[in-house]
Amino acid sequence: MTSQAPLTILRPAVSPIGQAAARAATVWSVVFGVFHFYWALGGSFGLGDGAQVEAGLTGGMLAYDLVVGVLCFVGAWVAQELGKAPAARPLIPRWIFLTMAWTATIALVARGGVGVVDDILRSTDVLANGLSGLTVEEVYGEPHPSTYTMWSMRVTDGFFVLGGLVFGTALRGHLRYARTAR
Repeated sequence: MTSQAPLTILRPAVSPIGQAAARAATVWSVVFGVFHFYWALGGSFGLGDGAQVEAGLTGGMLAYDLVVGVLCFVGAWVAQELGKAPAARPLIPRWIFLTMAWTATIALVARGGVGVVDDILRSTDVLANGLSGLTVEEVYGEPHPSTYTMWSMRVTDGFFVLGGLVFGTALRGHLRYARTAR
C-alpha cells in the first residue's frame, strides 16, 4: 500500500466575483485609455458635436488626454493585479498599490456621480445651473447643445460610475481575500 500525500485544496487568488470585477476594470481602463489617445489624435466620437469639439484640441487638452491615457493604462495594471493574491504582487509596496486602487474607485464614482446628479438637476430645472453653478452654455459651449452632445456626456458620466463600481468591487474582492488569507 502506498502512502498518499494529504489533499491540498488551493483557493483562487480572489473570489470569482472579485476576479470578474478585476477583469472588467482592466477592460474599462483599456477602453477609456484608447479613447483618450484617440481624442488626443484628433478623434471626436463620444465628445458630442458642438463648436468646442469642432474647434479641435488645444495644447492643454492634448496634454490632458495623453496624461489621462497613460493613467488609464496604469489603472489597467492595477485592476489586473486586484484579481491576484496579495503576495503575488511584489513590484510595489502594498500601501501604494491599495492607495492607487482606492483613488481610482473614489475618483471615478465621484466624477461620474457628480456629473449624473448635475445633469439631472439641470435637465429637470430643479437647479437651472446644476450642482456646478454653470449654465448649459458654459458646460457644453453653446446654449442649445444637440441631443448627441447631451447623450455623449451622459454616457461618459455613466461610464465613470461603471468604472468606479467595477474597481470598487475588484478592490473589495482583493481585500476580502487578504483578510481571510492571514
